[in-house]
Amino acid sequence: MKLVILSVLLVGLVSLCGHEADLQTQHTVIVQEEAKVLALNGDARWQSDELTTRHVGQLQAMLKEFEAQPENSSAAAYQDLGNSMQTELQQLFRDCTMKGPAHEMLHVYLVPLMDDVKYMVGKDEASAEAALDRISAQLNRYSTYFE
Repeated sequence: MKLVILSVLLVGLVSLCGHEADLQTQHTVIVQEEAKVLALNGDARWQSDELTTRHVGQLQAMLKEFEAQPENSSAAAYQDLGNSMQTELQQLFRDCTMKGPAHEMLHVYLVPLMDDVKYMVGKDEASAEAALDRISAQLNRYSTYFE
């Protein structure tokens, strides 16, 4: 585990030399340092900021619109949705103002979502379709864990 953390930090330092660091990488380092499981804040949901909730709502709306159109079963359609979702996630990271344990739990929530969005922009239609199902399930979990 220490080797993984050290590798992540080393890669991060190397990428900072002369290059703008990737926002998603900056935000996921916290999660990679400590493998956490998505959970409630005791018996309560985590407090989210307005912009984060708005961006997640945008992702949910994109998915709903995509699913309402039966012609969206091609690799190109999955790629278009994946690219749009990646853009929205990047904006979410830029706008993020959350701090502390709620912020860390948000990353636990977002990491699987980001990983599946990457499958959406790939060339494999079957992988994209499976990723879409996982994305839908993950987006539906937001209101269970955040308010």
